[in-house]
Amino acid sequence: MRIQVVAIALLIGCHGGSERPGAGVDAGGAVDEGAPATGDLEVIFDEVDGARITQVMRELSGEVPVTVNGTSIMLGERFDDIGRQKFRDYWTQTMQNLGLEIKPLHYQAAGHPRPGDDVEAILRGPSADSVIVIVHYDSIGPVGSETSNPGADDDMSGMSIMLETARLFVKHRSQLALTVRFVASDEEEVAGLAGARAYAAYIKALSQSEGFALVAAVDVFSCGRNATSSFDFPALGDQFAAIVASYSTLHVKRGCIGANSDHFAMWEIGVPAVVYSEHNPFANPHFDEKGGDVFARIDLAYLTSIARPAIAFQAALAGVQK
Repeated sequence: MRIQVVAIALLIGCHGGSERPGAGVDAGGAVDEGAPATGDLEVIFDEVDGARITQVMRELSGEVPVTVNGTSIMLGERFDDIGRQKFRDYWTQTMQNLGLEIKPLHYQAAGHPRPGDDVEAILRGPSADSVIVIVHYDSIGPVGSETSNPGADDDMSGMSIMLETARLFVKHRSQLALTVRFVASDEEEVAGLAGARAYAAYIKALSQSEGFALVAAVDVFSCGRNATSSFDFPALGDQFAAIVASYSTLHVKRGCIGANSDHFAMWEIGVPAVVYSEHNPFANPHFDEKGGDVFARIDLAYLTSIARPAIAFQAALAGVQK
């Protein structure tokens, strides 16, 4: 049996006060309105709950307390061991409450002093062929003040969309054709995509040990290059642009970001992957190590407007029928 895998990394970027030309697929590039979508995904598009996404963002950013394993805690930074463990406990509880299978994945990246921890939540469909949705959860900030930066935009904006995707996919589980693997990956910020690469190695080894192949059903729009290969796959970008054009008032800009996000680890093992984000998220002056990446700077209406076509796109990849 072959397993078919499409990987999606969420690098959203929805800071307030930004220029808002539209949702981006990767970053940069020329405007591409796409063609009309052929599938009717309006139900899922319309069911994306902006109020729920906002509440999850408040929780993930440490604006309000959350109850995890019976205890009220505050989330926020995910730089130190305590902050990262709190997040994993919250994420695990959320996914378990949705009925998903949880797989913790501990690893030690070569040449890096700190071990890392990915977590996978599996929503099994009628086929073992899988769509991978991957978002990094670790945060960073100014040197010496990393634990003061909650990393709301980078990347709890993407994480909030992942959790809304999981909720809606469970609701529409009977319509899924494929298995969906949600992955919260560690150490995107401080160890060169170590968490994504650890997961890529795990899923590749699993496919080999169980006798199935990792084969994408559709090509991917994104392009990039590593030491031995180039990546240029337009079809998934076309599919995303078509869905945006059909259901949303946003438009799509397309280009390449290479090894800047978790999708790249999927490319490295031969699995096509796509990133969607706000156009030019790196224009956010509070991104990555700059600090000040707090909930108050998130444009929540814009975040929801990006979430709707993004989740509809993922539903199409997972085989949701008309």
